[in-house]
Amino acid sequence: MPEKTLKLSDPAVMRALREIPTMQRWEILRRAQRAMTVAEVASASGASIESSLRSLDTLVIATLAEAQPATGRRRQITYRAAMPRLVLSWSRRDPADIAAARELADLMQEYSRKVQDDATGRPGYEQFGPDNYTGCNTAVLLDEDALRVRDSFRAAYAMLAEADQRARESPKLAHAKPYHVSFNLLRLWAREPQMAEYFVIEETRHEHERRLIEGGASRTLSRRELEIARLLASGLSRPKIAAKLGLAQSTVASISKMVYRKLGVNSRAQLAERMRIV
Repeated sequence: MPEKTLKLSDPAVMRALREIPTMQRWEILRRAQRAMTVAEVASASGASIESSLRSLDTLVIATLAEAQPATGRRRQITYRAAMPRLVLSWSRRDPADIAAARELADLMQEYSRKVQDDATGRPGYEQFGPDNYTGCNTAVLLDEDALRVRDSFRAAYAMLAEADQRARESPKLAHAKPYHVSFNLLRLWAREPQMAEYFVIEETRHEHERRLIEGGASRTLSRRELEIARLLASGLSRPKIAAKLGLAQSTVASISKMVYRKLGVNSRAQLAERMRIV
């Protein structure tokens, strides 16, 4: 599948993005190793044939998916994602782009609130409830991994709060810039399709962030390097990583240096940031 970047304010693209079930079905196509029929998409998403077909038509019009016609060997129309990852570009100079970016942010926050409301009061909710987190995505986690993710979010939130306080107290406050950062970990009870993975990049940052996305850790590091990078990013010390993996501390130190060099980072905070793009 070729790489491509779509314009965020394209009406056909925005129509697809507004329909969360449609984008969930796009994610199913993106992760599939082959083209899928409407019936297969419907089964994977737990939706009706009619609803799935409407979503697929929307995705094809938005050029997010491609329809492959039926043939003598393949008796049904099949669908596949049109790109391995969806990158959306917008410009601060284009009022339509700005409006689309704001609408998309509002849409995701609204969906996040809905997920939170649905989860409130469920058994175990108090273990996974948010601490000033917003935003959304879905992942399948073991309980022990979910707790580690929650703790990582809390540590990151504390770091952000400290950074915010430093900026507000700094004589350089006039040069500080606002950022919106989202965290969320809510335990779901109903079977839910994966949220669509896509990247929304401001035009002036496009080339830099595109290189980061395409050069993510999982594409840059070996399996052992990636394993150690994840443990480093989680906050584990090198001696503890060595004990956990049954390696010599010198080996962990050597691999850690290689990880930092390959990813072009100089600190744990930078490493954690790069590890978000796996």
